[in-house]
Amino acid sequence: MDLLGVLNEFMIHLGVDYAVCGGYAIDLFLGQKTRPHKDLDVAVYREDRDAIVQRMLNDGWDMYEPCGCAFLHKIGGVETQKRIKSNIWCVRPDNAHYKFTAHEKDMFAVEFDGSEQTDLDFIELLFNDRRDGEFLYAKNKDIKMKLDSAVIKVKEIPYLTPELVLLYKSTMSESPDYQLDFENASMKMNEEQRAWLNGALIRMFPRGHKWIK
Repeated sequence: MDLLGVLNEFMIHLGVDYAVCGGYAIDLFLGQKTRPHKDLDVAVYREDRDAIVQRMLNDGWDMYEPCGCAFLHKIGGVETQKRIKSNIWCVRPDNAHYKFTAHEKDMFAVEFDGSEQTDLDFIELLFNDRRDGEFLYAKNKDIKMKLDSAVIKVKEIPYLTPELVLLYKSTMSESPDYQLDFENASMKMNEEQRAWLNGALIRMFPRGHKWIK
């Protein structure tokens, strides 16, 4: 997991709190690589957004924010952000896997070759909220968890606890990769973690979900 070590050094350089999320977080929880990963997802906090954007632009990253309809807005500066979505794509200009094509002023379509990420040349930042020592689930802020339970560390690398990661993935549980993440992580999660996830799924999917037990 050398890529995560490089990421950790980079985020320390940025000077903001973060946590690895997505499939890499499941791997950190399990202590092994379980599948290839096409991108690197990083949870950060909304109050740090402008500072992160400015520092990454200063470091030479290209930054795009999804705006719906498959188009992304290229961020030229902190003041130009549209802030429609809660995520930003951060791409090194020499990245070989993503191709951006201009659509209209500062709006781009993107093509991705689908290959596994091996270098720190792409980061998807996912902005979250925290309040009174708790991590708030972005899709329902009544679902929350104590910060010291939501973000845990292995070898000094912070990552989002698997029950939170799986809750985010539950909206796209038809993905074979996400289903694999659920099967792998749920076997190692303790009863408290399983109970929290089950309760959160029931609140989010009152009509049922295949991961609810």
